[in-house]
Amino acid sequence: DANEVGRVWRPDLGIPASPFEVISGLLRRGTPAAPEKRREWIDGLHDIHLGLLTKEWEPTTDGVNFAAVVCEVDKHLAPNATVTTDAGNFASYIHRYIGFRQEQVFLASVVGAMGSGTLMAVAAALRRPGTQVVAFLGDGGTLMTGNEIATAFQYGVNPIMIIADNGMYGTIGMHSYVRYPDRPFMDGTRLTNPDFAAWARSFGAEAITIRYESEVADGIAHAFAVKTRPVVVHCLTSAMQMSAWRRYTGGEALP
Repeated sequence: DANEVGRVWRPDLGIPASPFEVISGLLRRGTPAAPEKRREWIDGLHDIHLGLLTKEWEPTTDGVNFAAVVCEVDKHLAPNATVTTDAGNFASYIHRYIGFRQEQVFLASVVGAMGSGTLMAVAAALRRPGTQVVAFLGDGGTLMTGNEIATAFQYGVNPIMIIADNGMYGTIGMHSYVRYPDRPFMDGTRLTNPDFAAWARSFGAEAITIRYESEVADGIAHAFAVKTRPVVVHCLTSAMQMSAWRRYTGGEALP
């Protein structure tokens, strides 16, 4: 930490070394040789990591598997893009499928509070003018703070907002299913949503609707081609595919 770093001295100057000097010195020394057993452990973890990043998913019948959307977005992200995510199970696809690069910025909710995704995207667009900003949002979070797209218009910034609309509070539904698999949960988690594309157009945004996986590639390409105003991509996504890791298997429809 900074206090410990401050105890490292520059003997030539008789003053503490700065954190930058210490880190630069450590980097110049290179990576220490690891024992063979540790190298095998590191290689195994690396293989698991690469496997999780593999762009594979199963199709769904009750909407688009959001994995298809996220993997397509990853193809278009600039090397210095900013990505934000609101809180919700939809964010698990971003964690799984986007292999962030060194100069990209990722902003997300640490404690799981909903509603920050749009706000962070607008702020990032203001703080990093001229760079690509992409927000991943759930339908619930968009209903809470999505109207802050008006702030983007007011200050002339153009984030891309990708809404995963599965018609419910997905995280709450999943936790209910995991803990109480025999109890119905849709009465307490169902959302009545607007047409988010029409909502976006009411602000003056470019609006795209994705209903089927066959529409994903063209829809995402269109979103990234627009440079002069905010873009909202309304994705009608699967609720049965509860996250990037879990699918509902209790029947043909959520209870």
